[in-house]
Amino acid sequence: MNFGNIFSLSSVATLNKVKWSPFIFLIAGIFYHSTGYSKPSADISFNDQIRPILSDHCIQCHGPDNKSREADLRLDERQGLFGKPGGEAGVIIPGQADESEFIARIFHQDPDEIMPPPETKKPLSFAQKQLLKEWVNSGANFEDHWSFVAPQKSSVPTVDNVKPTFLQNPIDHFIASKLASIGLAPSMEADRRTLIRRIYFDLTGLPPSPEAINRFVMDDGANAYERLVDELLASERFGERMTLAWMDAARYGDSSVFHDDGVRFMWPWRDWVIKSYNNNKPFDSFTIEQLAGDLIPGATVDQQVASGFNRNHGTTDEGGAIDEEYRVEYNVDRVKTTSNVWLGLSMECGQCHDHKYDPISQKEYYQFYAYFNRSRDRGMQSRNGNSPPLVQIFTPSQKDQLASTRSELAKAEKELKESQPGLDVIKSWASNVLDGPPKEIPNMGNWHILGPFKSNNINQGFKKNFGPEKEKEINLSKKYGGHSWNEKPGYKDNTPIDLALPDNTAVYLYKKLESKSEAKWTASLGSDDAIKVFLNGNEVFKKNTSRGVAADQDKAVITLKEGTNHLVLKIVNGGGGSGYFFDLRDSEFTADLLAILQIKPEQWEKAQSDKVSKYYLENVWEKGKELRSQISKLKNDEKTINDSVVTSMVMGDQEKPRMTYILERGHYASPRKDEVIKPNVPAFLPALPDGAPQNRLGLAQWIVDEKNPLTARVTVNRYWMMFFGDGLVETEGDFGTRGAPPANQDLLDWLAVEFVDSGWNIKHIIRLMLTSGAYRQTSKVSEQQLAVDPNNKFQSRGPRFRLQGEFIRDNALALSKMLNDKIGGPSVKPYQPARIWNEVSLNGGLFYKRDDGEKLYRRTMYTYWKRSAPNPSMVAFDAPTREKCVIQRQRTNTPLQALVTMNDVTFVEASRVWAQNLIQSHPDTSFEERLNHAFVEATSKPADKIRTKLLKALYLSQREHFSNNPELAKSLSGSGEYKQIEGMDHSELAAWTMVTSTILNLDEVLTRD
Repeated sequence: MNFGNIFSLSSVATLNKVKWSPFIFLIAGIFYHSTGYSKPSADISFNDQIRPILSDHCIQCHGPDNKSREADLRLDERQGLFGKPGGEAGVIIPGQADESEFIARIFHQDPDEIMPPPETKKPLSFAQKQLLKEWVNSGANFEDHWSFVAPQKSSVPTVDNVKPTFLQNPIDHFIASKLASIGLAPSMEADRRTLIRRIYFDLTGLPPSPEAINRFVMDDGANAYERLVDELLASERFGERMTLAWMDAARYGDSSVFHDDGVRFMWPWRDWVIKSYNNNKPFDSFTIEQLAGDLIPGATVDQQVASGFNRNHGTTDEGGAIDEEYRVEYNVDRVKTTSNVWLGLSMECGQCHDHKYDPISQKEYYQFYAYFNRSRDRGMQSRNGNSPPLVQIFTPSQKDQLASTRSELAKAEKELKESQPGLDVIKSWASNVLDGPPKEIPNMGNWHILGPFKSNNINQGFKKNFGPEKEKEINLSKKYGGHSWNEKPGYKDNTPIDLALPDNTAVYLYKKLESKSEAKWTASLGSDDAIKVFLNGNEVFKKNTSRGVAADQDKAVITLKEGTNHLVLKIVNGGGGSGYFFDLRDSEFTADLLAILQIKPEQWEKAQSDKVSKYYLENVWEKGKELRSQISKLKNDEKTINDSVVTSMVMGDQEKPRMTYILERGHYASPRKDEVIKPNVPAFLPALPDGAPQNRLGLAQWIVDEKNPLTARVTVNRYWMMFFGDGLVETEGDFGTRGAPPANQDLLDWLAVEFVDSGWNIKHIIRLMLTSGAYRQTSKVSEQQLAVDPNNKFQSRGPRFRLQGEFIRDNALALSKMLNDKIGGPSVKPYQPARIWNEVSLNGGLFYKRDDGEKLYRRTMYTYWKRSAPNPSMVAFDAPTREKCVIQRQRTNTPLQALVTMNDVTFVEASRVWAQNLIQSHPDTSFEERLNHAFVEATSKPADKIRTKLLKALYLSQREHFSNNPELAKSLSGSGEYKQIEGMDHSELAAWTMVTSTILNLDEVLTRD
């Protein structure tokens, strides 16, 4: 056994079931240690008291991982503890601690025999040993880990001595019962002004307006609070608020993470999530479509977009990246995210070895991994934009335009095909096209190449004569700068030729032309990059350019003399690719076409007939030229429409699945090919539903199958965390054996079953939570609550915690009435400090370019999220980088946060605009009345005497300061882009800006109470 050195006061407290303050807890632990006092054995819970000890001290050496397991002994399962039925006895004999090897070893005095061994430095405390002994003597009851057993909807507890107003729904009965067991009673209900601010931020992420506050405070009708909850659940802002939390879990970003961290476009997936929450899409459908929307038969565009959940992970665009390495990395990330988000398991531990604490073998890990190992996406991704598989998302207008364009295109292509002239017309044309006697085609030899010659740059290479440029006759045996001519019979005319030149080099190409008479010809040219042409020592064409080679980029007229002619091409490569194109033509005819036209049509072979027909239809037939021009335009229009359509990356499987193998130590290049791993789920959980396909769709169906003990629990626990600050299970991302036990398992299981029974109705389960008396409690804490329930684990009072960064910024924008209320669409780039992106950008094109106008004031959830350099003001408030899945953000309290809210342009501008709105809307009122209005907007409550006194003193001192410093007042009054009201006194505005800024920085404004 491998034990730990943690003295578990919580175990002692649970042992005695008494109402202890933290100090009394400590005294109880000392008393327990010194006297050997133990809890009555009948009350010992294996899951609550025994399993945590075994998990902390024993399981690492005696658990699921067979590679680290000692003595072939497992203490995490029944058989390991008690032996096989009818077989050899285990290390524990229920009811007989003195006869049990397990107890003997933990009490042993010999350092070679005692467990855990001293070298592990994880000794058991005396209290823990006594508890284990009592457990064995009491019968050693064993329970499977609570979260691996299907939840049961226990009966709602009956509670006494609780105010009826607290008992709003079944949640409150469970809470009141638990509180009674620890000697506490629920707190009184919070006042209405507190409740409306709480519920607004929880369901919309925005503050209530003064009008909404007044309406709710004055509503004497029955169920006023419930109507408010229903109103906000129906708001489109609800979808945005829920999506923001889901973006953390889905590791949403607008950039690719690795290497260049280039742009990607996944905001259509974000829009899908917003719409799904607002439409109250059942959570099982919400799950299936995100994990396998692309595999649903007849999948809609929306369902395919939904599958982008597992394309949100970080990708690489590095040129030297190994495709397979990153493809494996992407699938590993998908396993981690899927298991964390839906199952609450740290399944990623199985990548390299059997899980140390949960019953997940390495083989089972790769069975789960195999579901994702079929994806069509590659390791290397695009640096700028989306990589396939992807789907286009058309607007109705784009759909209509594309359909119309394609209809016209099909009509034109059909007419072109059906109306073209017959071969007899073409032959007649060919018989008469050549005017006069046939022009003899020169006899041309093979190309020869000389070089390459180095230069400092393309301009130097273009200007410098490396030898053969002015020579009237080329001697192929002559050397130039140590280079000789080499024949290249494979270099054919009328096709682009790749020269594969180094950067900043030049080569010469030479060919001999024998002409029976003097004649003018057209040389059709192409080059990558610069080109010069010489005929018999004379320069006939030159062009210094940087381009890729293509046919017919340039033309040059050359006059061949009778006899031998020497043609030289010079190609200069400035960098990248290199090549040339050459063809000799008689006006519009190429040399080979001209040769055919000099033959009588009746003597043409089929290939010759086809070549002439193609030329005629494309260049001579007038109607054909018109139709081809029309077709070309329509194809360009089609491309323009397609290019303007938004895309979103989606999942997509290969038709033929890849072979999956266990990877030795998780390394992509070390597969164990002795066994092909098939897709499957861990054996300790229920099997796949009957008829489930062996792909991601089957996996998704299994995840939301009602027999799965984890998904519903994990999900309702996450909702509880959102609204109560912490989950009923504090380790929201770990429901395994090392995770925290539920604070109230009966409540958690009741909610989980209720969630499934409701048809996975998200709004229903959230409404239950938010209409409960537990949620409505005041957050004020008594000394007794602080002593017995210091972290509000048992909901003895209302939840109180700091707003997350996005809500704090949105609150400032809402109070100043600058908030742009547009929902969905592309991400935006608001204010942020200069040069934040520079250090992580590979080129200037990726530096931060701030947006202007209304885009500056969009909700923070739409801020462009570059994961290598995320928005610093949000990071200061604990926003994750979203490189990996995050279930619960940490909450910190640092001076840097105050620097953000006091100095960031967004907050200074919001304070200034809020101040000018207050002055304009209350022009002839007292300071106190204007301040009260501001306080109601910011806190839902008017300012009390002490706040009024302090803020008035601040206002007066600042008014004097800015009156004496008018330029400073003018500067502050002009902060940000938002329009300033003309004619307003700068000193007055600046003073009120300092007041509103102070209000924005108050704890009661930054906190959701």
